[in-house]
Amino acid sequence: MTRCALELHDTPALRHQPVVRVEDGHGTDLGAALGAHRGGHVHLHVTDKLLGRTAAQAADVLTALAAQVRLTVTLHDLPQPADGPGGFERRAAAYAQVVAAVHGVVVSSRHEAALLDDALAQAGAPALPDDRRAVVPLPVATHERPATPPEPIPPSDAAPGADQRDLVVLGYLYPGKGHEEALDAAATLPDDVGVLALGRPSDGHDDLAEELGARAARLGRRFAVTGYLPDDELVGRLRGAAVPVAPHRHLSASGSINSWLAAGRRPLVPRSRYVEELVARCPGAVLVYDDLAAAARAALADPASTWLGPDVRLTPTRDEAGRCYAAVLARWAS
Repeated sequence: MTRCALELHDTPALRHQPVVRVEDGHGTDLGAALGAHRGGHVHLHVTDKLLGRTAAQAADVLTALAAQVRLTVTLHDLPQPADGPGGFERRAAAYAQVVAAVHGVVVSSRHEAALLDDALAQAGAPALPDDRRAVVPLPVATHERPATPPEPIPPSDAAPGADQRDLVVLGYLYPGKGHEEALDAAATLPDDVGVLALGRPSDGHDDLAEELGARAARLGRRFAVTGYLPDDELVGRLRGAAVPVAPHRHLSASGSINSWLAAGRRPLVPRSRYVEELVARCPGAVLVYDDLAAAARAALADPASTWLGPDVRLTPTRDEAGRCYAAVLARWAS
């Protein structure tokens, strides 16, 4: 989220705007940090987890800030029933409090806009008027495609411990991300197919890697977690993945899918409302599945299908998204 915000700011339409960087949202007095902008327009990219130990604490921080500046926000990680019993209700109440305090709200997909409507209804809050909301999809970088599509890798050529034929999942490890589904799918495929997780466990979920490893052992499958990867190494791993998978079923807008696309890959993604929106905006960008095992088997047989075709147009670009933000923020500035 922070990277996306900074990359948007570096576009021609936005780079003239001042930026205030806050290293620790939990321990920083945002009002003091933004003292030079008191009374002015401030736009903040935010999730509840960045600004408080609870969603209610984060909402209180933003409500206090909204009393000092003309605050608009991009809300990420929208509340949804998948947050679990009590979690959805608490987060919905917090997001409704934030919406009531700010002058405008950006979300990153029409699916997220619908989630926000559901959260406001759950909290008993009024609907957000059209003039106080905007949808600006996450930008996608330019993709690359190999000059010659790769050939299938025969099982006999896959060295023990290699990830040549693995299902590869990108991003933080946390419950519901889809690593379990990837392991279960791999267990139905040839014996040399495992699962590779590119990333590290999300804060508070350090034990998940061990749990997934135990699950893989019970299934007789290889499972590995890379930990944090610097950008240059990450791009190489994305391009080298046999089967790129984004198996999270509760996506509302996906930076991990966009990272696959930026690397020129065409990831396998489960059918959902957000994915249908993405397919309509960027035809040919993803391989939509109802059965992950069947989709992975097809991808192993036809590796070229997991690379973007030369006619696929990914939108919006960073500059396009930057222009959209500039127009929206100008409308809300006064």
